[in-house]
Amino acid sequence: MKTIPNLHDFIHMLPDTIQQEIRALSQDRTLCKGETLYCKGDPSTELYRLTRGAIKLCIYTKDGRENVVGEMLPGDCLGEMGLMDGLPRGTHAVATTDTGVSVLSKANFDLLYHKHPIISQQLNVMLCRRLRYAFTLTEDNLGLRLHERLARALHRLAYSHGIADEQGQTAIKISHEALSKMVGASRQTVSTELKSFEREGSIQLQYGRILICDLKAFGEQYETAAGIEQVAPLY
Repeated sequence: MKTIPNLHDFIHMLPDTIQQEIRALSQDRTLCKGETLYCKGDPSTELYRLTRGAIKLCIYTKDGRENVVGEMLPGDCLGEMGLMDGLPRGTHAVATTDTGVSVLSKANFDLLYHKHPIISQQLNVMLCRRLRYAFTLTEDNLGLRLHERLARALHRLAYSHGIADEQGQTAIKISHEALSKMVGASRQTVSTELKSFEREGSIQLQYGRILICDLKAFGEQYETAAGIEQVAPLY
């Protein structure tokens, strides 16, 4: 597993003086749980950085089924692509809990972008890392059965969001419904697959969370299922 710190945060990689400029030109905004930050197709007019809470990036099928394509956590940036290429928002962004964001307008983003060349350099680094991460997910979706995709999703979540104990077990706080939206399958199908992992002794299903009994062994079994090393954001 290759973990990438600051996968969604180019601001953290900037000099302190430039970070201070960004903060001075930004405004704070709060979102309630379930509130939409922006919708797919909206004009790209602002850059956001989470200060607390969480935001899911999602798309909807024609029949209304939701697929979650990403989750943003404190420190993560979103909205920069539209400011750079001028295209509208490519996903919906919805707060999954009470959330705070720091908002930088396009005018101020453009001002700082042209003033400090290092901003474009660090944006390029962040976007390249995101692309590598996206390639991993795409290869999973195109080449693996649901059982393997689900295992690799759990493996990534364990490194990004998991809490390990002294016995080598790793707990992931996630519902079956949220996991199903991540892998593009029905909740019932995902629950069936999770129960098969539990019968194998790989995981334990608990209320509101999944416990991976031996993360090292679990990773060795599914790490190279797609022929490439897993990539996961590190928080």
